[in-house]
Amino acid sequence: MHDNIKQWIKKPVSWLEMIVVLLVLLLTFTPFIPSNAVRLCILQSGHPFAAVLSGPSKLPKSEIKYYSGNKSQLHYQINVPFATESADVDVVVVHRVSKNHFYNKYVATPSYAVGP
Repeated sequence: MHDNIKQWIKKPVSWLEMIVVLLVLLLTFTPFIPSNAVRLCILQSGHPFAAVLSGPSKLPKSEIKYYSGNKSQLHYQINVPFATESADVDVVVVHRVSKNHFYNKYVATPSYAVGP
């Protein structure tokens, strides 16, 4: 096993593959677009598989009234619900925190249904 690790370290292709994987993960969870902020929120809640498989999509404006939050914020529905202390979450609210000259920064928080 120790020899396999030494061979892997010596292979330049393996290092390149590792750098590409780390770069893709960094770009997937950096909140410069709303869907990445959703993935980061799910990851911070302790659900890495749900974060990768989430597939966030914008919630239609007609359904926003069923969830808490301001209508001016973006609501994203996710394919893989995740659990928090309160309940299972399938909608996340996203709002822009700062507009930088390099990129916008978004923050996402779980949203819960207001009632029937």
